[in-house]
Amino acid sequence: MGKNRWLKIAGVVGIAAAVWIGVPKGIWAAPSMFADVPSSHWAYEKIMWSKGQGIASGYPDGSFKPSKSVTEAEFLVMLLRTYPELQIEAAKAGEIWHAPYYRLAKELNLQVKQQPHVSITRGHAAQLMTGMMGTTLTVTEAVQFMLDEGLAEGKNGSGVEGFAPNDTLTRAEAQTFFFRLKQGERVEDGSAKEDENVIKQETLAPSAIDLQGVQIGDSEADVIAALGQPNRKDNISGDMTWYIYNRDLKKYAQVGIMNQEVVALFSNGAGWRFGGEDKGTGLADLRSRADKLWGESVGSSYNVVYYQMDDIEITLFTDDHENGRVDGVFVTNNSNFDYVYNINVTEDTLKAYELQVFDLTNTFRVSKGLKPLTWNEKAAVAARLHSEDMGVRDFFAHTNPDGKSPGDRMAAQGLTKFKATGENIAGGHINAIDAHYSWLNSSGHRNNMLTSGYTTLGVGVKFINEVPYYTQNFYTPL
Repeated sequence: MGKNRWLKIAGVVGIAAAVWIGVPKGIWAAPSMFADVPSSHWAYEKIMWSKGQGIASGYPDGSFKPSKSVTEAEFLVMLLRTYPELQIEAAKAGEIWHAPYYRLAKELNLQVKQQPHVSITRGHAAQLMTGMMGTTLTVTEAVQFMLDEGLAEGKNGSGVEGFAPNDTLTRAEAQTFFFRLKQGERVEDGSAKEDENVIKQETLAPSAIDLQGVQIGDSEADVIAALGQPNRKDNISGDMTWYIYNRDLKKYAQVGIMNQEVVALFSNGAGWRFGGEDKGTGLADLRSRADKLWGESVGSSYNVVYYQMDDIEITLFTDDHENGRVDGVFVTNNSNFDYVYNINVTEDTLKAYELQVFDLTNTFRVSKGLKPLTWNEKAAVAARLHSEDMGVRDFFAHTNPDGKSPGDRMAAQGLTKFKATGENIAGGHINAIDAHYSWLNSSGHRNNMLTSGYTTLGVGVKFINEVPYYTQNFYTPL
């Protein structure tokens, strides 16, 4: 969004810092560490950030109580503290501690319910947060805004329903909201705040490539701070692990971590920013902008275009069925190239590739307005056996040397009653991403992935004599 997004708060920049007085314990009492928030806690970085900013702290017993629900008054206090430029007057004689905060909330036209002791819902919290941006929205509109702007993620799935707007908000969840709110803040003149706790600027350095707030060379802690805990960790070798973010398939992301540092990035969704460009440009028209960004390409083949920028390798995956539109971007650096591509195949590697093929298929379907498929383990068993059979018996076909078809192989796993079945196979592709784009650019395979009548999918990957074989089995039961 443009700089006017933050105009309401920017208008009070320069007013004296707030005076924090009379606040109950649990909002301001400040032990140095929290016994119930270990470094492995999913919200650890956000809670530590919030503590450092004076937004929220702990209880006298040294705890933070991250799962404790937040009242409307507590949330309002912490939300207003997120903006230290706001002036909070002292409570008047005989006034309850939160009265000054409610007066300021009225001045800012925030949709408080005047229920200070009632636990606030996630939806109401979204309304108050978006209210700080100068908007007055319904719960549904506020939640959708939060999701669209990356200020929050779903709790039980994607979309407004997955956000669980009627659930009460916990203290840990509140800190993640505030953290992301400050990440996106802009002052009135459009310049990024000079704050070590604001992870990325709106406009990147000319050489930077940023995926949802993450860049090559960032630390693992930076990744968790920007994106939260991954939905899955795929160990593809002894050296590198993919952190998979698939809660929102429209923002699907893979972050490669090695030695606690980001060494690779991939996404076919929203959230890309490229050096020197404004926020939000993303993949749109990237093919026509790429030469300006990174100079002339250093090579291309089929549906892939390669660029080199200093020590960064950039791979663009294009969709030949949509005039060469860039569908996905893979970024790594020269020093870690071998670790990313030359892997020691283990059972973990095979499982990781299967799940990545599954995720990529669903991101493709969702991008075209189709429902995602559900995992079918029986179909996956049939797929694994076929991938292995192709490698061992040295053939590449849907019908094996015994005359068995995909339907026969799925029936052998108990999938005998169906409305529709289909199969995609691929061989020789170095990883799941490469295999996916080979199918995406082939009419028949693409049609299988985009068949609206399919409801489940099983994937099987095998490496035979160092050659990878991939099989997708689509299945719709009666």
